Amino acid sequence: MSLANITTILLAGTSLSVGAILGALRSKIFAIKGQSKLHYFFYGFSGFVLLISIYCVITYWNHFFNPPTVEKTNWFSISVLIAAIISSVALYFFTKKHLVFKDIYTTKELDPIVNKFTSNADKSEIKLFGGDLSFLGNSPGEIDINDQYTHLRSMAFTKVSILCETPGTQIQRMRYGKILYDMQEIELRFYNPDKADLRVRGRLTKLNGSDRLLMYNKIRSGVYEAIHTDTSSSKGALYNNIWELVWDLARRPNKEEIDSYIGLYMG
Repeated sequence: MSLANITTILLAGTSLSVGAILGALRSKIFAIKGQSKLHYFFYGFSGFVLLISIYCVITYWNHFFNPPTVEKTNWFSISVLIAAIISSVALYFFTKKHLVFKDIYTTKELDPIVNKFTSNADKSEIKLFGGDLSFLGNSPGEIDINDQYTHLRSMAFTKVSILCETPGTQIQRMRYGKILYDMQEIELRFYNPDKADLRVRGRLTKLNGSDRLLMYNKIRSGVYEAIHTDTSSSKGALYNNIWELVWDLARRPNKEEIDSYIGLYMG
């Protein structure tokens, strides 16, 4: 077996091995579905292949493109070179488009996005998927300095409708009491997370009469995927319908409950 044949076999084996590694890494990125640095491996590999290709073009230009005779033209090497350049560029753009999750944020990173969305809204009503409302802060002191909370209060919406969990702890009830005391325009309705785990969070507003949504799916604790849409899209219409359904089915707390939450906060 000649050296050229062995080289070809090794090249094929290396290509298959690298392809398998990239495939496994791609699956890992999608499994994590959050902010990670794994996609930089794809960027580095594509850049490495492109640089080697450029080096080959410069160093072996005459060998590739100005051979002494037509019979000596190395079409195999030229084909490999062209394939390497195209595949490296394609890998870069594929990674940029499909493997970098640009809409994944921590709670702090999400604050300015949520506040900007809230600012660009009619002031008649805002609706919130709230969970246990811990994203607004845990203790009354934290709530007072929370970016989303202070901004929401400053907007002075005529009505604030919040879907949230039935409070199960003293801290949660105190949190609800603080919010109800500060903003009398709020209406809370409770759903039971044991029966309907609404991992989705978000806000629904209107702008010039048109429904707009900023939803953020909980990936893990403190990490969310943001989806900015409206009811003209199928996803936006689905979220809007979920809101309407859960809101109608959710329990409205009575006056005694509300007074007890506020009383707990007031001490």
